Amino acid sequence: MELTVVIPSFGLVALLQACLTQLEVSIANARLDRFAIIVTDNGSGIPYSDEQFHCDHLRIVRTDRRVSFSRACNLGAAAQPADHYLFLNNDILLHPRALDDMMHLIAEPNVGICGARLVYPDETIQHCGIRMTSDDRAARHEFHGRASRGVSRTVRSFQAVTGAALLIRGDLFMRLGGFDEVYPFGYEDTDLCLRARLTGCTITCSQAIDSIHFESTSNKDPLRHTASRKVFMHRWAGRFSVDDRDET
Repeated sequence: MELTVVIPSFGLVALLQACLTQLEVSIANARLDRFAIIVTDNGSGIPYSDEQFHCDHLRIVRTDRRVSFSRACNLGAAAQPADHYLFLNNDILLHPRALDDMMHLIAEPNVGICGARLVYPDETIQHCGIRMTSDDRAARHEFHGRASRGVSRTVRSFQAVTGAALLIRGDLFMRLGGFDEVYPFGYEDTDLCLRARLTGCTITCSQAIDSIHFESTSNKDPLRHTASRKVFMHRWAGRFSVDDRDET
């Protein structure tokens, strides 16, 4: 089984190195036959160099200017085709067993995408699946901000998971044409998941262990999702089911 990990990254060399260090441990525990790590240097002011990072199997793909998250992910995936792709933010510290659990889940019949349970450093939930809602946001992270110890670890299906740590079958990713680059920032992951569901596949999320997500270290603009939300609603309004699960 072959895996390509794609990490879009802008600056933040020390944080990226921490991400890579944890990733290598998680890859080793998953006992993969073949893997590659592609970092898409998304127009960093000082370009990344191989000498900056202590990481085997690393390849850097450089963009001359900053591009969208979708474009950075697609460029990284195109650089190393594989049976599976793991798209990973540079501000995530994967748990040593996270990838192994995700790989087991995606091996289940009809599962096309698997997300990861992510927590903030204070061990509250950042992501454990996405709920589709009837309000203007359309998609919300389930149990966001709740203490992880109080949130069920039962594995179930979702309509979408975050692209911050998203594992997808390679054939499915190619069939979908990758992330849609029409999205400036945000909602490209939810769009990908909804399009994947239209093919008949299932989306799930690893819940067994928690990985740390610092979130939004490269872009703290509170309005950063506005343009993409408009694109998403124009395309998907009325075309997804509204989740009515009770979070209380």
